[in-house]
Amino acid sequence: MLYLISWSISQASRVDCWNVFGNMTLEDDLKDAGESIKIVGRWHRLSGSSGVCICETDDHTALNSWMLNWSPICEISVEPVVDDAASRAALQDKPFFSAKSEGAETKENAA
Repeated sequence: MLYLISWSISQASRVDCWNVFGNMTLEDDLKDAGESIKIVGRWHRLSGSSGVCICETDDHTALNSWMLNWSPICEISVEPVVDDAASRAALQDKPFFSAKSEGAETKENAA
């Protein structure tokens, strides 16, 4: 399962958090997340005050443990997310979904 992790760092904790993260090696980072979590990508706001990460895991206990590593110095939220294919499949299975008929004109074709 994919998860969207968002964090923000208070002004009071910012330098401490930057120093912890900035001193981590790639090996430290992998150990911090744990073996059952794959970090798909992580992005930091230019100000350094917050960021987001997409990770993949089926082990919610390991995910919780990873978040607890950072919760003393960051505000963290975690939400399950799906990719486009899973979202489309779920929508197309709903009774309200109206499939476009074959050969119907789309915005791209009309232009």
